[in-house]
Amino acid sequence: MFIETNRLIIRDLIEQDAEPLLEIKYDKQVMKYHPAFFGENATIDFIKVVISFFQSIKERGIIYDEKYPERGCLSAVCLKDSGVVIGVITFNQHTHVNEWHIGWYFLSRYTGKGYASEAGAAASDYFLKAMPLDYISAGVRDDNPASFRTAQKSGFKLIEKRIGFDYDNPDCNESGYYFQKLNKNKTRA
Repeated sequence: MFIETNRLIIRDLIEQDAEPLLEIKYDKQVMKYHPAFFGENATIDFIKVVISFFQSIKERGIIYDEKYPERGCLSAVCLKDSGVVIGVITFNQHTHVNEWHIGWYFLSRYTGKGYASEAGAAASDYFLKAMPLDYISAGVRDDNPASFRTAQKSGFKLIEKRIGFDYDNPDCNESGYYFQKLNKNKTRA
């Protein structure tokens, strides 16, 4: 994957992303809203294994491994002018509800500047063109107004407020908002 926006590059992971990904994992905002990102006690070695997994998928020329759709795709979001990794886009299938879900995690010092919305819009458009999907979903905790705005600015429509469905993670099993972005490229009956 390689997506270029006005200010960002969204690309496949490389080995050198391990340190920035560890920083993102332990960022205070990421820990507050999704402490299970990369697991509870992720280490640099574990993150290197994750990067290798996603590199192996890309080497096969596919977006995700069909054996593990719940692992999906993880992409680095970098500043276009410097190449600095400031966040990630996640894209994976929630197999228990058969939906593809997008997420965004950014270092706190880069929030409030529109980067997440820019990346969320570009990445969701990419996935909707690359895959035969009717829509992509996004879930936002009800105590995360910044992510709520990011979903809206990324082109997602609020569908409803609901109880979380990630039953393996009690921190994500709270009230939240459910969004969808429709595939405008797909013909509907």
